[in-house]
Amino acid sequence: MNLNEMLNAETSMGKKLGVCVKDLEQRVLFQNDNSIKTCGPMAGQICNKTCNTLCKKIDECAAVSPGMHLFKDHEIDGQKVDITIVNDGERIMTFMYLLENQQESKLKQEAFFREKGLTKSELRIMSMVLEGHTNAAIAEKLFISKATLKTHLNNIYKKLPDSMRPSQGRGA
Repeated sequence: MNLNEMLNAETSMGKKLGVCVKDLEQRVLFQNDNSIKTCGPMAGQICNKTCNTLCKKIDECAAVSPGMHLFKDHEIDGQKVDITIVNDGERIMTFMYLLENQQESKLKQEAFFREKGLTKSELRIMSMVLEGHTNAAIAEKLFISKATLKTHLNNIYKKLPDSMRPSQGRGA
């Protein structure tokens, strides 16, 4: 087994995780099978895909360039992915997690929340929370006060496992 086969076996992690390793000039050194399926074969080439654009955004803020950066819900060649970029100062590793069809994902979420006993109103609120809306935006859209929304949120969080409760307050 050559090095690429070994790395591919170690980084396959199912059907959803793509792994790409680049040098600091963005030249692709390694891709696992999922990365090749998502971006096409790029080994030895300078990357010009979404993750490279994100790396440039990171580089624009040089003080925060090294380290790990998460980018939610981006598109690469028509596929929705979450991307984590790790820059250790010598190599740039990109992890792309393929997201499910959004309709399928929403149906799974709704089924999970119904199983936990959320009411129709609570389901709507939780959907908006998961979409990233602030409390103020949710309250305005639903024509309820912030106090009423907070009561709903407290009731929702009581029904959910501790791991799903926010560790810090959400945006107002």
